[in-house]
Amino acid sequence: MKVRTISIWLSAAMLALSVAGCSSGKSGSAGENTEKLKTEISKLQEENKQLKAENDKLKEEASVLPVTAAGEAEVVEPAGEEAGTAVADAGDDQKTMVKGTPLVIDGIGEYTITKTSFAKKVIPSKPGSFYTYYEAKEPGTTYLAITLQAKNLAGEAMDADAVADVKVKYDNKYEYSTFSTMEENGGEDFTYTSISEIEPLKNGTLVYLAEVPDEVESGSKPLYADVKIEGETYRYIIVK
Repeated sequence: MKVRTISIWLSAAMLALSVAGCSSGKSGSAGENTEKLKTEISKLQEENKQLKAENDKLKEEASVLPVTAAGEAEVVEPAGEEAGTAVADAGDDQKTMVKGTPLVIDGIGEYTITKTSFAKKVIPSKPGSFYTYYEAKEPGTTYLAITLQAKNLAGEAMDADAVADVKVKYDNKYEYSTFSTMEENGGEDFTYTSISEIEPLKNGTLVYLAEVPDEVESGSKPLYADVKIEGETYRYIIVK
């Protein structure tokens, strides 16, 4: 660090003043020069005092900030709990879905979660005289059904089984996979998504089913679904 100083100039002025003082008796002009030198010395002393204060401040700041190999001051990050919180907040970029609010992906599709329900037996929304249904067979379990309406905004048919991939998580650690089915005939029956398509600008109603323990329905722990659509995962918080 460069420390500015005017000590050399101050010493020179003091020497000039001594010389002028010795010759003051010989000439009136010498006396005038002496007074001028005194004034200059006074100014130099004041400037020197200010520079000394600035240099002391710079030295103090340099001792606080460590310097990297490149010569730049290194900022020290907070440690402990505060640092951990900052990192957690910075990484909190989870995308979400909300029931009833469309998720629109331009040129691909419009996706809306319309319903979430628990049931031992899942039937179509408007069952006809003959329909397919899904019933939880394992004791102590029930179906969690998530209904997703998808509108095809692409220029060609959309495979129904490729619309979304849904996983359910309870208490932030218990994960359950789902399988999908699709309503047909205006909700009178279910059909397999593996053999179904959604035509351009048409809607398809898909139901994603997870067979979960009864505790998932009755418990108070967090429950959500991660819905993967077109490579992006959206979190849907399930409110019971």
